[in-house]
Amino acid sequence: MLFAFICDSYFQKKVSSTLVNGDIPNHKIVTITANELLESGKLPQDISGAIFERATWQKNFSLFRYFGLLPLLEQHTLAFVANAQDAELKGRGAMKNKEFIIPNSISAEEASTQLGRLLELPPPAFTHHKSKALA
Repeated sequence: MLFAFICDSYFQKKVSSTLVNGDIPNHKIVTITANELLESGKLPQDISGAIFERATWQKNFSLFRYFGLLPLLEQHTLAFVANAQDAELKGRGAMKNKEFIIPNSISAEEASTQLGRLLELPPPAFTHHKSKALA
């Protein structure tokens, strides 16, 4: 299965090399930055889910909302890489305690198991209101 791992290059050194290098049995991970996502306006084709590094999500959430990327992202099952299981995530208040959080220090075998579990989850039925432009 193919996953998109969205992580800004600044934060990649803080994330487990297992996810950045994509060395996970039975799964392939394509790493892209938030800027690449914003510029292209699309995710790689045929992905099964999107995995966000927590700080990248926090930093870019408003831009994703402003440029209308949240509906695109939420067509897929989302997971977040974080150091804490109860990570507070912008725009995900209604999903609190239902988010799929992957530990930052995950091994390749554990990652394979977690990604298999992620595939079993349905994409969230979550809608974001469009922000009103200031005149």
